[in-house]
Amino acid sequence: MKDTAPYPMLRFVLGIACTVIILAGVKTASVVLAPLLVSLLLAYAAVPFPKWLMRRFKLRKSAAIVLTAVAVAAFGLYLLLALDLATLRIAAKLPIYEERLGDLYQQIDVYLNAHNIVAPSLSVKSVFTPERLREISRAVLPEAGEIVSNGILIGVLAFLFIIEMAGEIGEQVGPLAEKLAYYGSDARSYVTITAKTAGINALINLVFLIAMGVDTPVVWASLYFCLDFIPTLGFVIALLPPTLVTLLMYGWKRALLVAGGLILSNLIVDNVVTPIFMKHAVGISFLEITLSLVGWAFLLGLTGAILAIPLTLALRKFVAKNTSEPELAPNLSG
Repeated sequence: MKDTAPYPMLRFVLGIACTVIILAGVKTASVVLAPLLVSLLLAYAAVPFPKWLMRRFKLRKSAAIVLTAVAVAAFGLYLLLALDLATLRIAAKLPIYEERLGDLYQQIDVYLNAHNIVAPSLSVKSVFTPERLREISRAVLPEAGEIVSNGILIGVLAFLFIIEMAGEIGEQVGPLAEKLAYYGSDARSYVTITAKTAGINALINLVFLIAMGVDTPVVWASLYFCLDFIPTLGFVIALLPPTLVTLLMYGWKRALLVAGGLILSNLIVDNVVTPIFMKHAVGISFLEITLSLVGWAFLLGLTGAILAIPLTLALRKFVAKNTSEPELAPNLSG
């Protein structure tokens, strides 16, 4: 009989080597993979709508896809209009924010001087000089153009995926659509659940921010809905802007109240509403969420942070399928 003891260790070493090579390739190709994966995630989020149209109204696939495109375009235009109006409102209140920021800095300076702490000299007006604003514009405009071009590319790819996955009733789907449906089933469930819980929480935050008199509450609620797809970190980022605006407008007491209310609503949704939707649809532990967030963010940047859980769910399903299948190679014995 041949000695096969080294084989398990050899397979382990080869597996590690292949994993390192694959991860290096993913990081190198992140510029290409990022828009592709985001478009696939959007396709998973939108594909139930044309399927529902075909099932509910007996529409042809082409008509359902066109109506989906119109609905998505209308929703996008609505968001752009709302954000544009909010931007104009913020721009109109910039002098007020500047004055409140100056008052806040003076209060901090008085407090530090009373405790014998030397504060750096700072003029609020020197921060918002025309030269500084031009520098910011030169840095932001190229990035904005790249974001728009990437957004168009992601939208086109997303609809190509939707066309592939949204098969008509009774129609046999292609191999690509079958693979996307199988490996993306858990990811699609996660996206659906996250969209529902994020929508509920955003609506609660919108009502709360309106009641607290915070400026542009629609913008902050929309920002929270988008950032809720980034586990843990997204909520922290979404919490800062409305808290800062409240601090400038009404002082630290109401700012603390706003921050506390947003944190409370997030805790209620995460611990009461989310388990109701989640049930047994997606099983993923907090440790898996944390590790996936760190790993995919390292490989794909911000896109990896957004897609961390869907990618982990798809990868886990891929590994489970391929490791559970029996080995095809014959068992040799001597």
